[in-house]
Order: sequence, then C-alpha cells, then structure tokens
Amino acid sequence: MTTAAITIHPASPADHAEIVDILVASYAEYQSSFEQSDRWEAYLKDIRESVDNPYLTELWVAKIEDRIVGTVQLFETAHKAYPNFDLPIDYPFVRLLGVDPEWRGHGIARELLQRCVESTKELGKNAVYLYTGSQMVNAIRLYERFGFIEDPEFSPVEGGGQAICYRYEIK
Repeated sequence: MTTAAITIHPASPADHAEIVDILVASYAEYQSSFEQSDRWEAYLKDIRESVDNPYLTELWVAKIEDRIVGTVQLFETAHKAYPNFDLPIDYPFVRLLGVDPEWRGHGIARELLQRCVESTKELGKNAVYLYTGSQMVNAIRLYERFGFIEDPEFSPVEGGGQAICYRYEIK
C-alpha cells in the first residue's frame, strides 16, 4: 500500500484527456491478445470515446495528491454500459477500471471498486456487475479477491475468447 492518501472524486470534463491516457496505458498490456489490429484499434476508439458516453452514470477518478492515478466508469444497467448488446442485467455495471501502471499495487483499483459499490447502494441496488476478458488475469484476481463471483449465465463466448461476467452482492 502507498503511504499517500488515495482520494476518489467525480471526474470533470477537464480530466477527460488524462483519464483517456491512463486507460490507454492501463489496457496496453492486452494489445497482443487482439489477433486483428483493427479489433485493437476499435477497442482503443471505444476507450477514447468512453468519457463522453451519454449513458455514463458516474465517472470517477482516483487521485494521489493532485495527480490522477486511476479511473472507473459506472453505468445504471448493463444495457447502458453496452448498448449494442442485448444484456438483461438490470443492475449497475462497472466498465473501464484502469490504474496508471506506475501506481499499480497501491490499492487504487480496490478503492475505485469500493466507490462503485457505494454508488450502487445509493442507487438502491444490491448487486453490481462487470465484464472482463479471460486474458485479463490480474484483473480477474483483483475482482475475485474483492469478492466478485463469476455469473456464468451472462458469460458469453465470443471471437475465440471468453467474456467473463462477474457479480458482487452487496450485503
């Protein structure tokens, strides 16, 4: 853990460029798992446009001192998180959790997930969901340690990879 205090704040439009930079850096390690470069470029396009998504319920940043070191997005439902897919998950949905690679291992992702859990409670819901890819081993480890469990009902197999749906029950 870091000795500096991690604070979580709603993002402002002025934060968007820095958020995109953190997300691109955070997800860069997965580029080789995209067999076709056009799929990777489409993924990057989605990341870059995500901060302006009209369906976004909350966009959070984690800061240490005045530096943004992480970010996460929360949507009201799965359909709003993924409007091009028919997903019948009527619960808040986490997308694009990213931590600056220089700041990994300091509890930042955990703090951002906790903020999503708190927001979910404020929305009056008792569960929050997210998707991750089977190649995102470190993310899977984080989610499972946090208390997310796989929801096989919503874990589709697509394009040779496995999209894994995780659910966190709020007690």
